[in-house]
Amino acid sequence: MNVRLESGEDAVATKFGGNFLTLLSPRAFAPGSPIRFVALGEHSERDLEGRALGSKRVSDEQFEVRIRLVNLRRDARELLLEELG
Repeated sequence: MNVRLESGEDAVATKFGGNFLTLLSPRAFAPGSPIRFVALGEHSERDLEGRALGSKRVSDEQFEVRIRLVNLRRDARELLLEELG
């Protein structure tokens, strides 16, 4: 699932479970950093917010960022489940 970070950069959500989301992002985030982004579903978009749990470099241009989502509404959870299973 594609996402657009608040800074305007594009990232990709790869895993979702409970209140945790994993992104492949062009930038790293320090633990505890707030992350705001828009989840771009096939038919809808949702504004989401979370806190970074940590980042790990996976290539020269990408980081795997683990996020704990905050204020996750039911419609946003359903979108993430639909797109990421």
